Amino acid sequence: MPKKVRLTRIIGRMGEVVHDLNTLHFSGFCSIQGWEPDITAYRYDDRIEIWVDLAGVDKSEIRVDVLPDRLHISGERRPPVPTRDTSSQCRRVITMEIECGRFAREIPLPVEIDRDRVTAKQENGLLWIVLPLADH
Repeated sequence: MPKKVRLTRIIGRMGEVVHDLNTLHFSGFCSIQGWEPDITAYRYDDRIEIWVDLAGVDKSEIRVDVLPDRLHISGERRPPVPTRDTSSQCRRVITMEIECGRFAREIPLPVEIDRDRVTAKQENGLLWIVLPLADH
């Protein structure tokens, strides 16, 4: 096969690949709302306790809203600033598994909560939220 014909086919195929890439929707890779932190929730006789995995999130970046029927947690994890040797620069990302940027998580509440007695504390990268049940 002559070189000119092969080159024409390669160029044509590259055009198809570029078209395919331009029409892809990357919604599965990056959510508009950001990422969702993992949680563990427990129901006790008098309360619900939820712990949220927010390692690396500054306390000032976390917002907790207790609504009548759900808990809404949101905020932002900023990428860490390297504190090691700054005389050299990063050449390549080897792996990227820790999500940064905006996050949000809504948790439906199966019972009524006493919103005036809710407490939250951050400890060892976890946000602990205690939701006392409303008295009936």
